[in-house]
Amino acid sequence: MAFAMVSGVLSLIPFRAAALSESLREPSIFFPKGFDTNRAAKVLAVLRSTNNFAYLGGLTSYWEPKFETTLVYQGEPDQLKAMIGRLDGIEGMRVHITYSDNLNRETGSALQAGSWWVTYSHTMPNTISIRVNRAAKGFENQAFDARAATPAAP
Repeated sequence: MAFAMVSGVLSLIPFRAAALSESLREPSIFFPKGFDTNRAAKVLAVLRSTNNFAYLGGLTSYWEPKFETTLVYQGEPDQLKAMIGRLDGIEGMRVHITYSDNLNRETGSALQAGSWWVTYSHTMPNTISIRVNRAAKGFENQAFDARAATPAAP
């Protein structure tokens, strides 16, 4: 009887766990309800303009309260600077930049390291965070500042 109850409960877990995260084949963000749709469209336009750099994959986690999305990109420092400038030029959005000595140590098995990650969370809905991988070729000594980045042409 106890085995049947445990088996019954465990049989429900994979369905719930499968719904807690989603792999993203293209850049996308799960914005909160009521988020400005024009601002969301502008953010997605920048994140999807991958003609100068590569999108490697992403993941949205549906864990409350964050509902965090992480997108992974591969490219050159100047390409990241252009992306930062375009994101920072979107009215009502803030770009926060952090650095990692090696994103390979932070990925687990769900994401590749890439040159940089873009993260978005419902707990900071007006902020896009960019995590720069210092271990990526060309990024070892680079510094990035949203206010100093030159916006690229749309």
